[in-house]
Formats: sequence, C-alpha cells, structure tokens
Amino acid sequence: MIPSRKFVAVLAAALAGAAAGAFYSRAQPEGQRRDPERAQAPAAEPAMDRNLVVLDPAHGGQDAGATLGDRVQEKDVTLALAERLRAALTAAGFTVASTRDADTTTPPTEDQRAEIANRTHPLACLVLHATASGSGIHLYTSELQPAQEETNTNPRAASGAAFAPVRWEMAQAGYVDLSLHLVSDLSAALGKANLPSISGRAAVRPLDNMMCPAVAIELAPLPVADGEAAPVTDAAYQQRVVATLATALAAWRDHAASSATQATATATHGAETSSPPAQAQAAVQAAEEAAAEARAAAESAGKTAARLAANKAAAEKASASSRASDRPVPDKPTTDKPQAAVGVPVGGEGRTPNAKPGGAAKAGPASPSGGSSAPAAQAEGGE
Repeated sequence: MIPSRKFVAVLAAALAGAAAGAFYSRAQPEGQRRDPERAQAPAAEPAMDRNLVVLDPAHGGQDAGATLGDRVQEKDVTLALAERLRAALTAAGFTVASTRDADTTTPPTEDQRAEIANRTHPLACLVLHATASGSGIHLYTSELQPAQEETNTNPRAASGAAFAPVRWEMAQAGYVDLSLHLVSDLSAALGKANLPSISGRAAVRPLDNMMCPAVAIELAPLPVADGEAAPVTDAAYQQRVVATLATALAAWRDHAASSATQATATATHGAETSSPPAQAQAAVQAAEEAAAEARAAAESAGKTAARLAANKAAAEKASASSRASDRPVPDKPTTDKPQAAVGVPVGGEGRTPNAKPGGAAKAGPASPSGGSSAPAAQAEGGE
C-alpha cells in the first residue's frame, strides 16, 4: 500500500525532531544536561546598590528597649542617632533608607525590617542600638557560619549552580564574610578617631535575615580620662561617632566598587580562556546543523510522497478511462427523435390529456394551414 502524503510527512518530521533532540543531548558537556522537569534558574539577583545604606533604629512603639537613664529610653536614642547618621551619609553622597523615621505605635516587625533591606540591595545595613553598660562602640555580626560559595557581589550567582531557595533564618550566611570585613573597616576607622570599640558576634535580630553586609552598632557611654563618661545621649559624642561611620562607609563603598570591577574582569577572562564553554558552543552548532539536515530530509520525504500520490491518482484515472472504453456503445437511431405533438406538455411524462395509460397518444388536429400535423410522439405509460 502506498502511504499517503500526510502520513509520510508527519513521520519524517517526527523522526527528524527525535534525531535532533538526541544529538543535542549528546552535545552538551557532561554535568550540564538539564532535567526537562526541572525549572530553569531565575535570573541573577540585582547588583548591590553601592550608594545606598539602610539604617534600622531598633525598637519603637510599645517596644521601648532598654532604660538608659532618668526617663531615657533606647528607642529614642537609636532614632536620634539614625537622624544624625542620615545627615552625615547624605553629605557624603549616599542615599539613605530607614526602617522607621518616627516613633509610631505600630513600628515594623523584625521580619519587615529585614525585608526592607533585602528588597533594596544596599551597600550596608546598620542596626542601631544603645546601652548604659560597657563603654565605647560595640560592633556585632551574625553568629551564622559563612556560606561555602560566596563572592563580593552575589554569593549564589557565582557558583553557577541551579537556584535553591534560602531559608529565612539563614539568609545572612551568604554575606557573613562581607559583614566581617565591614566590621574590620569600621573598627579601624573608630580607632583612628580615638573612639574605643569592641567587635563580636551575636544573635541579634534581624541580622540573620538580611541579605547584605549587615552590622549591629551599639552605642555605650564614652569613657573620659579623669572625668565622668559621656552618656549615650551626649550630642557631641553622637556626632563624632556618626562622622566616623560615614567616612568608613565611603571607604567601604570604594573598596566594594574595586572588588566588583576585579570580579567582573576575572569572570570575563575566565569565560574567554575556558575551553568547556567553547566546546559546548561547537556542540550546539553541530546540533543545529543536524536539525537543519533532518528538516531537509523531511521536506524531501514530503515531496516524494506527493509524487507517489500524484502517480497513484494518474494510474487510477487511466484505469477508469480504460474500463470506460471497453463498454459496448449502443447503435444510434436511424431516424431523428420525433418531435412532441401539440398538447404534450414540455417536461411531462409524454402523455396528452386524452392519452390512455399504457397506450400511444393520438395524433393532434390538423394545422390551420391545411397541412398534416407532425407524427404523434410515442409515450410509454408509467415511465
């Protein structure tokens, strides 16, 4: 049986697609084949905004924090410190975002504060606290262990691995190293300004939930030689601290910019010199060529099927013509068909009004000219 044109074309196209898919699968380098049921990794995270700093004045509302003196609450000290720091950072060319700008009855929750930082991708987030115990400035980073794969700009994107969701309580793990470096820079700047500081690691919310370099800064009374320590509410003391922090963050911004440039240059050089990507590109090109050949084969098969179908139709037509020529042809009558007599309705059954069923019609009346009428038509009754 000769296959139809549609069947052959569909079969050829299916075989071509299967061949191209198998070739492309073999062409991918080992370890890079994807599971068809696994969703592709989303686009890389947005780059860090090196001109943005997020400030988080701790506490607020019903959460007053620690009591720092006679009717002095921590939530008010952290808010005043944030206002001074905002002014200093703005003067240094930074854009500043704050989790709260006033003491409202419904301040943001710890999770909401972390979300503000995570959505803006800042250069750093400073969580501000105050205490009446100890002295100087206390700097804290998260107690989480650093992630194994990390870069200065995007820890998860650097590995090239498939996307995996990050647990909320482990969000800071990918940025712990950066946070430690930031603390080192802040501590060095405070030391140059003759402001004592100590560094440590602690479980301070919402540090663990932030996906950016994050440091908790706790302001304690400033010891003074041969005198009483300056309280955390001292305006001059606060101003010295915020000016030093702004200078340190400006240096940190320049360091982050140079690190990002170096990382980009390294990635570009690696892409140019790495052989596996070049092999993969060549394999993909070969797969595309194989697919093109398969499509050409499918088209050729379709044309062949069309010719076969046309030949089949021609053969059937010739066979029909031959059978028609073999049939006997009836002899033609020797006389012309008699004309219908007057009174025989055109398209009727061959009877006149006076004709009897099954009998011949009578001859019509003579014509007015005196000539005889035409012979009466013979009509078979019940035709």
